[in-house]
Amino acid sequence: MDTDSGYIAFSCENPFKDCIKPELRDHFDEHKYEWFPRDYNAEVAKFDRRTPGLFKEEWRGDAMVSLSSKNYICYLPDEERKVKVSAKGIQQGRGRNVDVLNPGGFETVVRNRITLRGTNKGFRLSKETKAIITYTQTKTALNYYYDKRQVMSDGISTTPLNV
Repeated sequence: MDTDSGYIAFSCENPFKDCIKPELRDHFDEHKYEWFPRDYNAEVAKFDRRTPGLFKEEWRGDAMVSLSSKNYICYLPDEERKVKVSAKGIQQGRGRNVDVLNPGGFETVVRNRITLRGTNKGFRLSKETKAIITYTQTKTALNYYYDKRQVMSDGISTTPLNV
């Protein structure tokens, strides 16, 4: 698990209510604001959203494909626009790399065990001439290779590396 976030999958409609054992619901209600942001007031909810150490529900959806830490997509399969993408080092704004950073791109990488490339564009200041230079950089956007754990033959499960 990353030091700043983790994803938990719940298999019920209202995870923070339905997944708690009936005999522990009173205890949960009494102590939930020690763990989760307060939700009874819009002003305090805004403040708590930024409070370190509290769990936050950042996404609620049906599907997630994670290739590695900071390289994942969460989406609702039946809706076009409800997508949360993280692809470290690959530009996402202004419609960049939408041909790769979509549910189909992530699923293709897992199914076909391939690597997809993306393009970063920008400008920088030349040290020599002090002129502004535009650049286009092609780099790996989605990679099937995962160097932290061994991917099993099903393409999904992993085990620790034997090093």
